[in-house]
Amino acid sequence: ESVKGVDPKFWRDTHFAKKHKKGLKKRQTNNTKATSTCAEDIEAFVNPNGVKSKIPKGSSHQLNQLAYIAHPKLRKHACTHIAKGLRLCQPKAKSKAQTKAQAVVQALSTKGQGQGSS
Repeated sequence: ESVKGVDPKFWRDTHFAKKHKKGLKKRQTNNTKATSTCAEDIEAFVNPNGVKSKIPKGSSHQLNQLAYIAHPKLRKHACTHIAKGLRLCQPKAKSKAQTKAQAVVQALSTKGQGQGSS
């Protein structure tokens, strides 16, 4: 079946390439289907009443993360948005002098309340 001027391995190689290209396309479609269904499930969980693509503002940390994953445009960068939110929401460290001063004020106020009632 070889044609003159064509390498005999050429046909084998083209068949191999076609076969594997088809498999690649199948995998890509399966991946997109899986991600879209995952996103739909998350959207239903985040917004049970209706599908909204806005990021909720509030104290619910997990819902914010899920909303980023479900968002159509921010989905690609969800990890960076979530990490940035975690960095911004870390509790601030109080200085030792400030905590000592607060402890002294509390101690004085409890002593003052104890003397006034007797």
